[in-house]
Amino acid sequence: MTLALALYTAANLKERRSHRATAGVLGFFSVALFFDVTATLLMILASRGQGVTMHGVLGYSALAFMLVDVSLLWRHRRRHGEAPVPQGLHVCSGISYLYWVVAYFAGAALVMAAKRAG
Repeated sequence: MTLALALYTAANLKERRSHRATAGVLGFFSVALFFDVTATLLMILASRGQGVTMHGVLGYSALAFMLVDVSLLWRHRRRHGEAPVPQGLHVCSGISYLYWVVAYFAGAALVMAAKRAG
């Protein structure tokens, strides 16, 4: 997850500066998404069917937001090349990233709290 955080951050900063869905932006976002999905699957396997938790809801929803954001950026790139990203997509990308960061740190805090309690 931490590697996904670093890659999402790099991708978001690149998109913020350029306002474009460049190959670099999409590369960072795509690799980050790959690590995010991989880490999520490993956490699901490690949880051994604990059911729905706040950590899970935060993580799954953050992953879903990033999946939608990356898909929209790829669609923009396919349709418009390196044309500037529309303001709505630019804002959506920022909100998705911020939500993912909040979910990352909230998830870490929930796990640490559970370890202290247990």
